[in-house]
Amino acid sequence: MFNKEGIPFFIITIPFLSILFISFFTLSYYLKLSNENFEKDINEYKKLYALESNITKKQIEEKISLKIKEHEETEKKFKRFIVLTTVSILIFMALFSLLMTTIINDLIKKYKLQVQYKENKLQKLNRNLASKVEEGIAEGKRKDKAMLQQSKLARMGSMISMIAHQWRQPLTELSGILMELETATRFKKVNEEHILNSIERSDTMIEFMSNTIDDFRNFYKPDKIKEDFYLVESCKKALSLISATLSENQIKLEFDVRQDSKIHGYPTEFSQVILNLLINATDILIEKKIQNPKIKIKIEKREDTSIIIVSDNAGGIKEKNFEMIFDPYFSTKESSKGTGLGLYISKLIIEKNMGGELSVRNDQEGAVFKIALIG
Repeated sequence: MFNKEGIPFFIITIPFLSILFISFFTLSYYLKLSNENFEKDINEYKKLYALESNITKKQIEEKISLKIKEHEETEKKFKRFIVLTTVSILIFMALFSLLMTTIINDLIKKYKLQVQYKENKLQKLNRNLASKVEEGIAEGKRKDKAMLQQSKLARMGSMISMIAHQWRQPLTELSGILMELETATRFKKVNEEHILNSIERSDTMIEFMSNTIDDFRNFYKPDKIKEDFYLVESCKKALSLISATLSENQIKLEFDVRQDSKIHGYPTEFSQVILNLLINATDILIEKKIQNPKIKIKIEKREDTSIIIVSDNAGGIKEKNFEMIFDPYFSTKESSKGTGLGLYISKLIIEKNMGGELSVRNDQEGAVFKIALIG
């Protein structure tokens, strides 16, 4: 059925065999009709000769015999012609089949060479692609590592700034206590009770400052495993770190808890997200010098989803910045005040680490950041 190149022979031979079959069938039918017609003609001759009175029966038979011989001679000539024609057709068919097979073989070989060339080219591209993918992954890891390092440095800067705000009031009070002691000593009015009272007040301030350091250290310590935590408690941890900054800049904070929820995730990372949103809102309120600045945190639950909304009244985000707001290194702040990683890291924490969603929109007053978590 197939030759070595896989070409079906019937594609070439069947058309010729069909022609040959039809030719023989037509010939046989023609010969049959010719014989029938000849027999009719013979019968007609017999009838005609029988009507003539001057022709004997023997003469009629001779004439009929002569006609039969002529017919047989004609048939022999026709059969020889048919045999010669058939042989010629068969030779032509064989030569044509050989020619077509050679042509098709050449076409298939060329096609195979083209396929092989393209396959080799594709394999080379695949090898190059695999190499480029590996390089891209390695480069991505390097960039991620650099971004995380930069994010850590940025958080360290924010931490130092907030520690400074948190320490400003107790340091002022400590300075006041020391000034009181100095004044009392100079005027010889210091006594044991005054000294003990000043020491107690100083210890309270120092303890507060020490606790502040502990709070920041624990706050930025990464979570190792997921655990159950309450949203309100995590939000309050973030608020405790920025409260001094809010108070210093006279920013009003509204904390609206409709329904608290227990979430399974990373409480410290979640608190960092809330703190980052609060820092961004604070910075924009200060930058735009908003009158009666305000930040609002709302916690509620809708069916099986907990919703945390952080909004401000700073006027909102420009329309052109919406698509890029969560991109790494994108920031509307001055380069000295922002790295553009805060919202990017926050989105990674909420969506990749905790399986939630972080989105943003504008309302009539300003930007509204919405966190949705299952739980």
